[in-house]
Amino acid sequence: MGDSHYRRYVEHRERTRPGEAVLSEAQYWRMRHGQQDANPGTRCC
Repeated sequence: MGDSHYRRYVEHRERTRPGEAVLSEAQYWRMRHGQQDANPGTRCC
């Protein structure tokens, strides 16, 4: 569950913004969890 999220993020960034810095995996997950906490939307738990 979620194993490919970071890989897809990196692929997307390389495709859409070549040459720009990419977040480390730890930074990516902190950003993603922070966004989910700020905007929970609908989720079961």
